[in-house]
Amino acid sequence: MMPLIPIAMALAQFAPMIAGWLGGSKAEDVASKVVGVAQAVTGQSAPDAALAAIQADPNLAMQFQKAVLEQQSHLAEVAADLQKAEIAADAQNTAAVNQTMQVEAKADHWPTYAWRPFVGFCFGLLGLASGVTVAVAYLSVMFFKVNAEVLSQLPGMLGAEAAVMATMAPVLGIASYFRGKMQADPSVKTDNRG
Repeated sequence: MMPLIPIAMALAQFAPMIAGWLGGSKAEDVASKVVGVAQAVTGQSAPDAALAAIQADPNLAMQFQKAVLEQQSHLAEVAADLQKAEIAADAQNTAAVNQTMQVEAKADHWPTYAWRPFVGFCFGLLGLASGVTVAVAYLSVMFFKVNAEVLSQLPGMLGAEAAVMATMAPVLGIASYFRGKMQADPSVKTDNRG
């Protein structure tokens, strides 16, 4: 089956509101309905033939505009439903992350409830250290007559700070992965006290 989104976008030159409906992950569904309207108006079974017919005949273009306007509320509703579904999925994901963080915050072991804030503070401090490193290097050269060769050392210093961040990031990712597996499988023991 040929992709319908480019054809629907081309049809948007005759009914500009179509372009606003073609966003999101389900744009192909909306495009299918728009192309269906074009096929019904032109009597063509092939989507590209329907587009060509509308482009060639101003009367068909006007009929297409009228048909889209008649179906506008339905097409806009389809697009809105798709956006609502995406927002609901995002909210569900956020709720799961929030629940995980609440469970960690209520944990009995200090490493369990303290690791996320600790890593967050470390990342923040490393970011601050990178900014301070650059500022001190440039300010030293500009105002304190330090040799400008110091600036050539900045990439090495920033690279070292980035290496520390890169060392911590996999630990954070691996911990999150195993924590997620543990939460997904209720049979995994979550309390390792003796």
